[in-house]
Amino acid sequence: MRALIVDDDSRFRRVTAIALEEAGFEYEDVADGESALAVLEERAPGHFDVVLLDIEMPGLSGWDLLLAIRETGRETPVIFVTGRETVQERVRGLRSGADDYLVKPVEYEELVARVDAVVRRRRSLPTIHWEDLSLDLARRVVERAGSPVELSPREYDLLFALVQADGEPRSRQALLCEVWDMDFDTETNVIDVHIGRLRKKLNRLGTSLIETVRGEGYRMIRPD
Repeated sequence: MRALIVDDDSRFRRVTAIALEEAGFEYEDVADGESALAVLEERAPGHFDVVLLDIEMPGLSGWDLLLAIRETGRETPVIFVTGRETVQERVRGLRSGADDYLVKPVEYEELVARVDAVVRRRRSLPTIHWEDLSLDLARRVVERAGSPVELSPREYDLLFALVQADGEPRSRQALLCEVWDMDFDTETNVIDVHIGRLRKKLNRLGTSLIETVRGEGYRMIRPD
């Protein structure tokens, strides 16, 4: 298992790294949010099993870093480990998409236990299949016939919505609402553009799995 430690306190990073190593984790550590973003962009989605994140750091704050992580579509578990201890900040952290919130100073046995719990909870998400296609919901990783398919966050969400429909057509409006959170009529062709890109990536590894249903939208099919 791999952890990314993001904190401007070098002593905290060092002691946390020791505790995680003793628990069997590999780790990387950085001192600020910008460096963390750079590391995450260099690594494939799912590379890290957990991010341990401080809030008050020079430059990009922990709040902003978490938002940036979630906006890229990465669902890596994030645990805030911070000196900010008010109930309002705990609530804000959890509502912002963090999986847990710990207040410094921490007991390192508890920290490791919280990390284990968060990772186990996320890993319990299933892998779903459609023909030779698999979607690992925990890591948001897609494979076809055993080969990885590199998708953008929107493409992944679009594919997941179609697979979840189990062969029933999904209208453009329904997909806009579910994937883009647009609950109003629009003339945008964003669905068609993303479907085109998604088809191209999937079709490199096999026959077409997405069908256009005239007047209804799109659906997943099972090739003969």
